[in-house]
Amino acid sequence: MTRRAPALKATLSVLLLLGLAQPGQGAPASWPAFTYAHGPRPAPPRAPGEATLLELAGPAGPIRLTLKQLQALPAVRYATLHRQLQRTFTYQGVTLRDLAVRGGFAGRDLRVYASNGYFTTVLARDYMNDPIMLAYSADNRPISPEAKGPLTVVLPPQPARYHSAAYSAAWVWFAERITPVK
Repeated sequence: MTRRAPALKATLSVLLLLGLAQPGQGAPASWPAFTYAHGPRPAPPRAPGEATLLELAGPAGPIRLTLKQLQALPAVRYATLHRQLQRTFTYQGVTLRDLAVRGGFAGRDLRVYASNGYFTTVLARDYMNDPIMLAYSADNRPISPEAKGPLTVVLPPQPARYHSAAYSAAWVWFAERITPVK
């Protein structure tokens, strides 16, 4: 077994869970493998009165997810500098690629909307190839509103281009909705 085999196995598990691959098939060869902190977990049903934290507005209609449902999806984890807060956090969350697969619009540029009216576009070539995440925890704690939570788009530490001023607009704080660009 190669060093990449566990990552490929985790990627295949995600594809199977999200319905993009069938048992016995591998991930598309063009998709780089991401290293997951954990694979898929059983999705809990929505509890009465439980708030929607994220909406994926795709071609099949909206998918509304609670925090517990997001946490059941495969997660990535990495440490990176939050430029606006001037602090390094270890974030955990769901990759935009996995959310786009779940929403039915993988491979298309995404529009990420925040509750404060801000929105930005994340290019498919970026989120399909690098583990850009929608983080729900920082340093193993929920992300507070003061730290730009409860959901925030986080760019990985590599490649370094993600930490240039050109990409600072991609850090969407207070994220609440993801759609494909029309």
